[in-house]
Amino acid sequence: MIERPIRSSFSRRSFLASLSAGAVAVGLAACGDDGDTTGSTAGAGSDAGFPVTIDGAEGKTVIPRRPSRIVSVGFMRDIDEAVALGVIPIAITPETNFDSGLAPWVEAKLGSAKKPEQLSYEDNLPFEKIASLTPDLILATDSYTLTDDFGDLSAIAPTLSYDKGVSEDTWQTRVTRIGRALGTSDAAAKLVTEVSGRIEAARTKNSAAFKGKTFSFSLLNAEGALATIISPTDASARFLSGLGLTLSPKVTSLPAAGPAGRAIVSPERTELLDADVVLFSFRSDEERTKIEADRLFQNLPAVKRGAYVPLDVETALSLAFPSTLSIPFALDAIVPKLAIAASKA
Repeated sequence: MIERPIRSSFSRRSFLASLSAGAVAVGLAACGDDGDTTGSTAGAGSDAGFPVTIDGAEGKTVIPRRPSRIVSVGFMRDIDEAVALGVIPIAITPETNFDSGLAPWVEAKLGSAKKPEQLSYEDNLPFEKIASLTPDLILATDSYTLTDDFGDLSAIAPTLSYDKGVSEDTWQTRVTRIGRALGTSDAAAKLVTEVSGRIEAARTKNSAAFKGKTFSFSLLNAEGALATIISPTDASARFLSGLGLTLSPKVTSLPAAGPAGRAIVSPERTELLDADVVLFSFRSDEERTKIEADRLFQNLPAVKRGAYVPLDVETALSLAFPSTLSIPFALDAIVPKLAIAASKA
């Protein structure tokens, strides 16, 4: 559900090799162009502070002038942060977990503004299409295939990589880097302050209910097995810990299996998931029915006393892929439920 397939780039390299010099030149010449892709607002203002050079795990990004034609190829958070900073990319890879191709928090922020074009593709990124859009910046800090794609994307336009890793960079790091690339560093710093303040306000308001309480957070993985978060550095665990909760020692001691930071729990060992607050995320009503009908799940002390919080896909993703747009959405959606559950611990 998270990682896109690893892809071979052999079939497109000859195309990109011949394209690189011309495409970059055309893309830079197109800065401020008022053609048929007018979504971006990044071109407003001067080029003060440019050129900008930003180091990244996959390579260095040199942005000669304030970009005005931005393409996002990240999974979710590149789009979030660009829009949060008042910049609408001209094109994006769709957020496939949502029917509209956009997360609800992005749609809410865009309002009636023109939506970015959504790039249609199956396995390989549509490099020819991206090049035809003549971008002057490609955001890829949230791309799970950037190790394969960075060279090819950089041949089209300056491409912003993650700092340390796609799953390692914090939301603060991501918005700060994107802010630098867009020439909106002050706005990015303001967003970090505002969102951090909202988290702290939620923590303070609910300190009596949350402080010292443990939690577990589980789901059914793609194979239908019961998976639970075991790493305190997992994005969802960080979010909940930021509110004053603590990941249950029962799960942190489990051996990792599958995606990083997860463990597989056999149905017979469901008791390992018990904590002061038990959270589950579900991709469908059928998944939720399957879990909640299980006798062992029903017998968990947390479930019996009403300290169980089910989450839909939207809310779970807002925790798992935090951004300055998704975090406020998550706070509004989950904190009241958590407070009720924690009060029953």
